[in-house]
Amino acid sequence: MRVRSSGRGADRPPRRNSFIGFNGKLDRQAGFAFAARMVSAGRTTGRGNFSQPLPDEPPHLSASEVHVWHTSLRLGEGRLSQLRAALSPEERARAERFAFEDARIRFIAAHGMLRTIVSRYVNERPGSLTFTSGRHGKPSLAGGRGAFEKVRFNLAHSDDSALIAIAHNREVGIDLERIRDNVESLKLAERFFSPNEFERLRHLPGDQANRLFFTLWTCKEAYLKAIGTGLSLDLDRCEVVPVAEELTARVRLLGESRSHEDCLVRILALGPDYAGAV
Repeated sequence: MRVRSSGRGADRPPRRNSFIGFNGKLDRQAGFAFAARMVSAGRTTGRGNFSQPLPDEPPHLSASEVHVWHTSLRLGEGRLSQLRAALSPEERARAERFAFEDARIRFIAAHGMLRTIVSRYVNERPGSLTFTSGRHGKPSLAGGRGAFEKVRFNLAHSDDSALIAIAHNREVGIDLERIRDNVESLKLAERFFSPNEFERLRHLPGDQANRLFFTLWTCKEAYLKAIGTGLSLDLDRCEVVPVAEELTARVRLLGESRSHEDCLVRILALGPDYAGAV
């Protein structure tokens, strides 16, 4: 969770690293609304483990799928050295600028794993990939044709856990937050959420309100990352609205900022310690 700046405490990661594939029906609308509605109708189709070798062949990713990779960032020194070697000079320089070793290790693990996963989809070496950033910092693959033009990805990490979303020719956003009890969720919601969202939280018991706060936050960030604005657009400019389908919500922009379609986001079931959405 970032309110203009980031500070994350250390805690245990999820017990399992896994691969989740989402399938869904497609509609005819363009842009992220297309991808988000596809994800919202999703179901789990596969599971893997980063302790095992990744497939040698590029994973099959159709236009009706989003793949979500879930991994721990607690890796051995040998694996960390491999991932660091795959980073670009700019990424290695960024890693060295972290004042704390834990933050540096997490950066290397998350961005090295991102390169490893994306490289499988374009059948290239992780270290050969070149990333470029959009206006608000969202990364994408630079150059090339074919798979390079069609693969979209997004990374989120919190504490020692990371999520990587991969989509086919559609923008995608993902967010992950460790659920913490020491957050004044109602005060933050009153400042950063819409009035409707604040009212939903205000009438819930403390533990339920806290979990819903992190769920709403991840839905908003996943959406803003997908449309490429990130937190350059204030969180109270978009609103999360519940829908009938379980683990699904609608995100819409409010007022003059409504330059994008309303989108459905998929709320990820990550256990009691984390909230996530794509």
